[in-house]
Amino acid sequence: MYKIVLAAVAASFFALPLAAADVSGTWTLTGDVVGNPVNMTCTFKQDAAKITGTCVGDNGSIPTTGSVDGDTLVFQHSVQSYDLTYTGRIDAAGAAMQGEIAVAGVTGTFSAKKDAAPEATPKPAVSGFAGNWTITGDVVGNAINMKCAFKSDGDKFTGTCTYAGLGDSATKGTVAGDMVTFENQVQREQLYDLTYSGKLDGTASSISGEIAVAGVTGTFSGTKDK
Repeated sequence: MYKIVLAAVAASFFALPLAAADVSGTWTLTGDVVGNPVNMTCTFKQDAAKITGTCVGDNGSIPTTGSVDGDTLVFQHSVQSYDLTYTGRIDAAGAAMQGEIAVAGVTGTFSAKKDAAPEATPKPAVSGFAGNWTITGDVVGNAINMKCAFKSDGDKFTGTCTYAGLGDSATKGTVAGDMVTFENQVQREQLYDLTYSGKLDGTASSISGEIAVAGVTGTFSGTKDK
């Protein structure tokens, strides 16, 4: 009985369906159907097992639908009143496939390669924000002029900003990639809480963005002191 139970468990385990491959992205496809060449660039979007997208070739941009089951992709579209069905097997890396084209009672073959995703633009290092900054701005006609000194701790930083004519203000904030947010307070007729949200340039030597205070907004820019 024990061996029978183990065998049943093993059988059910190996009967589990394979996870669908991820085919989202752009594919370059070539093939042939009884001497008729097929050359297309297909862009697919995958939602669970369903596929939508377009294939672009000599006949323009063609809406395409399909599905993925394990390592098998099936997709269809129509070209000049012909319905074509492509059945391809995806390699283990999910970067290439090959298979069969069926159309009007005849078959052909195709192969396709997935285009590499573009490399992401490097973000400025978090530590690049630390240092001394000169920041100017305006909020509904009220000028902002301050000198700030920041010290980083991971993705957080602290420091002091000295507002011209208004004194020092303890400041804290965070950096996420090239986006910076920091807060401090300033005393005019009353105590105001200011939030600065800005974007660093590629060298983390200048910043520009928006100031939010008391329900209104303004703009600011800053440069890092050399």
